[in-house]
Amino acid sequence: MQIKGYWYPANSAARYPATLNIQADQFSLVISDQDNLVGKVNTLSVSDRVGNITRKIGLYDQSIFETQANDQIDQLLLNLNHKDKKLHFLHHLETHWHWIATALLLTVVASFSTVYWGLPWASEKLAYSMPKVVSEKVSEGTLDILDKVLLEPSKLDKQQQASIRQHFEETLLSIQAKDNLDISQSANYQLKFRQLDDIPNALALPSGTIIITDALINMADNQAEIDSVLLHEIGHIESRHGLQQIIHSSIVTIGLAMMIGDTTAVEEMLIALPTLLLQSHYSRKHETEADNYAFEKMIQLNIDPIHFAHLFEKMLAWEEQDTATPSRPDEDEQDKANLLSTHPSSPERIQRAREYSKQYF
Repeated sequence: MQIKGYWYPANSAARYPATLNIQADQFSLVISDQDNLVGKVNTLSVSDRVGNITRKIGLYDQSIFETQANDQIDQLLLNLNHKDKKLHFLHHLETHWHWIATALLLTVVASFSTVYWGLPWASEKLAYSMPKVVSEKVSEGTLDILDKVLLEPSKLDKQQQASIRQHFEETLLSIQAKDNLDISQSANYQLKFRQLDDIPNALALPSGTIIITDALINMADNQAEIDSVLLHEIGHIESRHGLQQIIHSSIVTIGLAMMIGDTTAVEEMLIALPTLLLQSHYSRKHETEADNYAFEKMIQLNIDPIHFAHLFEKMLAWEEQDTATPSRPDEDEQDKANLLSTHPSSPERIQRAREYSKQYF
């Protein structure tokens, strides 16, 4: 087999017409005005084939033979079972549409599986393995942002706050503590009251801090309805939902930054973790887990889960009335509601509370 091309000496831009002769497992390179080179074919290093661009073959003296005879090179690699024959296989895949379509389909399936199942699974595992100090640092920054930008001091009567907080610590946390065997990883629960215009809401931070607004307290008709919300928030904390949201979003951000080579995106993400926590609404799965936790704990505490349904029916009515309002004197109020909208009062959740209520009797 003869392959025509050009020979480039090592560390030189000069080139000479040359012919590569192959016989059995030996090669000889006949170079114009230069001494011939001879050797074993398996000592040649063949570059990847990319379309029909020039192919480069490295020789033992660091010189290079360049040729456009791609088909001859591929045939040579196959005939001699050369170590670089896999390159011909890759070119075969790249130039046949059915293999391209198959690879594209597998890529889409793998990507979807990673995002839909892989990332949530990894986020959950990582959330449970992180030390408490991570949750505390993120929560501290989040609370600072909330108090500076959105929240105001509570206007509830101090005695009412003390009564609700005492009930929270002595009753709700007592049953939670019995189930938590790993004291070193248990959350540092704190209940804080805040004013957020007239928006009824509650928010759980990963460290164990639960924020409840005056409007939600005033909306509740009794302590049992307040308990249903607080137990729901405890469910989020015990399941590490807040940390899972942060980890999930961080993995995506870091992955994209690695692909595009933008390291500043990672730095900005670390700075923005508190805001990220605020803006990451819980998934349907997380909300269901927190609801079920609340329902089961309510039954243990001899509280009818129907109180959850009653309170969330009122929240649903408030949301529908707020949405139907034709004019808004303060557009910032809606922005605040959207930012802290972590509890979509869906009819399905209310119905599930009613089903749990049947177990109460």
